[in-house]
Amino acid sequence: MRQSFLILNFAWLLLLAAGCSEWSSRNSAQDTLGEDSDGIFESSDLSLFEVSHRVKRISSTTYYNVTPAGPDSITVDTLPSHRLETVVYFDTLGHYVPRRDERLSRDEQGRIVRWDDRRPNLRRVHGGFLRDTLTYRHLSPNVVATSGMGDYAVTVYDDRNRVVGQYTDPLNEGEHTAVFNIYRQEDPHGNWTERLSVWTTQTPGSRPHVSYSLERREIVYY
Repeated sequence: MRQSFLILNFAWLLLLAAGCSEWSSRNSAQDTLGEDSDGIFESSDLSLFEVSHRVKRISSTTYYNVTPAGPDSITVDTLPSHRLETVVYFDTLGHYVPRRDERLSRDEQGRIVRWDDRRPNLRRVHGGFLRDTLTYRHLSPNVVATSGMGDYAVTVYDDRNRVVGQYTDPLNEGEHTAVFNIYRQEDPHGNWTERLSVWTTQTPGSRPHVSYSLERREIVYY
């Protein structure tokens, strides 16, 4: 699985996600924080992580060895080596709380436009070297281009701030990856809690390989 997608959805790592922005036309320059006309609390940071309302914590588990077994059945390998667990936090204003070694840059509208991981990649190497970086460019209210981690990616969001799909192109030679998401469950606030991702990876001169992952989220609110 492409690491840039994980960070963007954190990942965004997880932040993915970790990233920025104009995910929905409801989040205009004058409305990056607050309640919309339906009384739903939103912020650009919450939208980045595909949630709304007053979210305090998102705990995510992504399983990478997954096999669809029928219309409503999925076989999931739960071994620790085949899953990734992440936790992200938000303050009461809907701002993402960065980890100790993370650095965020925002535009004049308060949206995250750059993410840096300043943990050293090698022992005794200063955090300013060999760090991972993601930058974001907003092509339209529902389309964001991401560059960094060795990849260039285009991500498409629906009007509920959910990732519809992403295409990833390596900056150098490597695999081209596309992922499309199927949302299976959501909580009473309308935030998704389970989705199945369909991945296609292709190396030059070969046919695409199809694989699946499953992500489950536990969302805690203020």
